[in-house]
Amino acid sequence: MSYNKREIAQELSEKISRITCPMCQNNRFVLADGYFNNQLQRDIGSYSIGGAGIPTVAIICENCGFVSQHALGSLGLLPKKGGNDGK
Repeated sequence: MSYNKREIAQELSEKISRITCPMCQNNRFVLADGYFNNQLQRDIGSYSIGGAGIPTVAIICENCGFVSQHALGSLGLLPKKGGNDGK
């Protein structure tokens, strides 16, 4: 699964009409050069690797560095179950 920044930016701009940093009120962001995969944990007292996760892309405030993560599934950027092209 790989999307170019233009595709990701297009999806984000369709979903978020006016974005403002909640920390500094800036309105200029850059898209991170990779993905995050937030691992879901079933027990707060231990950490396991692998299993369910939430893949995200991040935008970063150009002024203060605040990072906002956005789930790829909600943006329509995850492969459909049984499909192989992601669309």
